[in-house]
Amino acid sequence: MSSKRSKQTSEWISSGSDIQKIRNQWVETSNSNLPMLIIGERGVGKSFWIERSLEQRNISSSNVVSFDFSYPFAFAESLEKIKSSKQMVTIQMDRITKAKPEEVLLLQQWWKSEKYEEKSKVYLYWEIHSEELEILNQKNVYSDFYDQLKSFRFELPNLKKRISELPLFVSQFLEEANTDLGKKITGMEEEFFVFFKNKTFNTNLSELRDMIFALVGFSSGKQLHWKQIPSHFFENQLTELEVKPGISLESYEKEIIKANLIYTKGNREKAAKLLGISERNLYRKLHEYHLEDLS
Repeated sequence: MSSKRSKQTSEWISSGSDIQKIRNQWVETSNSNLPMLIIGERGVGKSFWIERSLEQRNISSSNVVSFDFSYPFAFAESLEKIKSSKQMVTIQMDRITKAKPEEVLLLQQWWKSEKYEEKSKVYLYWEIHSEELEILNQKNVYSDFYDQLKSFRFELPNLKKRISELPLFVSQFLEEANTDLGKKITGMEEEFFVFFKNKTFNTNLSELRDMIFALVGFSSGKQLHWKQIPSHFFENQLTELEVKPGISLESYEKEIIKANLIYTKGNREKAAKLLGISERNLYRKLHEYHLEDLS
């Protein structure tokens, strides 16, 4: 691993003021026995941040008790072992909205007594996915338990809200791809950054990382060249347009033009043909929607 890569990883790529503030608070809380809840969309780095907190507390991941309710396990038995343990125990909870109501009630009863212990012997991490919040914010056994802990939550922003850090992430993932794939690609053309900036990454950093690994794997030389990448690489994965009510026709038109320009790698003539309009009309719409950088 290069020193550059190690340095970036140790800094968690948190150059934005908001994310830097969250990071500092996360580190500070890791110096205490307080429970730590981390919330965010898929691929924003929740597990990564938990790993950094474990390092801060000098806890090996192999010593962490996992309560992942996505899979069946002997929950009641595991909880009893924790209650009877005289050693410090670290728990990582995930997908609690898939737990049985009776399991959540046991957790709730246990935590009510545990949190009042003068010297608690538990480090608690709770990884919460954004799609679970609808359940957690309703009135049910899950929300009752969440209400006890939500004051300790940290919310990680998605990639769209961290666009200023995009070059840092690209550099980090490019470095990782070179190391893992045995390549020596040192950079990429500006068109890629325009594409990344305008693309919606459904799984955020995970999807960006996978895309860069694919680009590096498909390429040779020392530079990623936009024109060398096959057009199908940038195709929309949806077979049908997803139409939602309450969105203006203008917004859809802008996104459709953007998608076709990305697909044709900025070729206005090809994009106009796909859209069924003249190049002159396309030029006017590019100016109207401020999309000139894509062509």
